[in-house]
Amino acid sequence: HFKHKNILDFENRPFSTLEEMESSMIKAWNDVVGKNDEVIMLGDFCFGTHNDWINILDRLKGKISLVKGNHDSSKVVSRVINEGLIHEYHPLGTILKVEKHILNLSHYPMQIGNRPRNWSIHGHIHSYNGIYPNMINVGVDNDFMKSKRPFGTPISLDELVLELNELLPVVEGLFQRERGIII
Repeated sequence: HFKHKNILDFENRPFSTLEEMESSMIKAWNDVVGKNDEVIMLGDFCFGTHNDWINILDRLKGKISLVKGNHDSSKVVSRVINEGLIHEYHPLGTILKVEKHILNLSHYPMQIGNRPRNWSIHGHIHSYNGIYPNMINVGVDNDFMKSKRPFGTPISLDELVLELNELLPVVEGLFQRERGIII
């Protein structure tokens, strides 16, 4: 939510001004992302104009793939894509398979039920959690993200897989209970 002043109050973000928030988030991003690292941004990147997008993108390290969020202007996104400033673009989402996990990456949470090794990785709902334990909100306002890193720091794929492996027994247990399987 770059260029979204009201988000400071909506989510009680720890900043006094929009400029302070943006500067802090860009620093947090660049502290962990290298020039050639691939980053998948799960939407609601920027509320601003084309020039605002350019200003932010020019300051961020990495090759950014964008999953479009509901607040990402289609017109601006099209321009940014045509100018080659986005590495990849996904209007709805994408799927990654990592260490026997299926990661459904989208802006919106997906209710796929308790499916072991099948995860909804999303943003959109800010400080809220999904209804199933395999719905992982990686938005910067969620406690899952805020408790583990400085505000605005992206989670690496390795860190995410460690979290998924820790949550896997919970998801498997619910899956088995729902099906009446007793171990």
